[in-house]
Amino acid sequence: MHGHIDNATLGLGVAAGLIGAFLSTISYFVSRHHGSRGGGSLRLLVLAHVMMGIVCVPLTWLLWPAGMTITSRWLAPLVGSTVTYMLGQAGVFAALRRTDASRVAPLLGLKIAMIAGITSFLPGKPLDARQWLAVGMSVTAAAMLQRGGAVPAAAVGAILVTCAVFAMSDMCILALIDGLQRSAADAGVALGRIPAGGLAMIITYAFCGVLAVGLLPAAPVRRRVPGDRTTAACYAAVWLGGMAALYVSFGLVGTVFGAILQSTRGMMAIVMGAALAHAGWHGLESHVDRRTLVRRAAAAALMTAAIAVFMIDLS
Repeated sequence: MHGHIDNATLGLGVAAGLIGAFLSTISYFVSRHHGSRGGGSLRLLVLAHVMMGIVCVPLTWLLWPAGMTITSRWLAPLVGSTVTYMLGQAGVFAALRRTDASRVAPLLGLKIAMIAGITSFLPGKPLDARQWLAVGMSVTAAAMLQRGGAVPAAAVGAILVTCAVFAMSDMCILALIDGLQRSAADAGVALGRIPAGGLAMIITYAFCGVLAVGLLPAAPVRRRVPGDRTTAACYAAVWLGGMAALYVSFGLVGTVFGAILQSTRGMMAIVMGAALAHAGWHGLESHVDRRTLVRRAAAAALMTAAIAVFMIDLS
């Protein structure tokens, strides 16, 4: 699958994907820490995206292809990807207020089951036996995570909603990249797949920032806790850095392999959570016995394997 990629490019793509997964994992713990101190999830979400917008709005202006106009080809997917992404982020924050990050991150792999469900309703897009096997593996992994101290029902509900809207967001992002490329071609501008993906990321977070500014007057957002702006800045930095690394990985090794690399965040969250609990940070991560820790690690590995089986065509 990657035979045309030289070793240096492959190594850089893998490193970028793992860095993206690592930074995403850190962002979950930042959010969890904020919630454990009584901070509001909505305020952190809004402040962080305002800060990301401050970075991405001028980048959009600087990197926008000359002559390319606003068209429904990319504007409609942009609105769809932004709205579903923000809803998904709200779901992640809600789940992290109710349970450990090491429980949430692996369960986000259930997105493949959501994609399977959505895909099943599309004409000409039937799932094959291999993909249904992957769905079964992901559900089994979720069941393993529920043993030895179940995830609260409210957190499970938030995660399921999150996976569903993130699945829709992924589809909108693909349509957004396609739309940007077609609009650039209409304007006589050559826009490769990697630049189109980077531009899609930048304008998405610029749009998120604009929407977040409109939410600042909301009552829940005005409730402050000490250090919440610093926490929001930390979250914004690690999340945006993680997304930049992920897009680099997508460009170098492809979206399939990049998504598999991203799924390692489940295992990373379990290892980081165990280290934090061992160090006494029980407000961030509850302490578990060795058997439960091994079960969670096995479930995270199974979820990653399920994503690989679902996405890689072995034929």
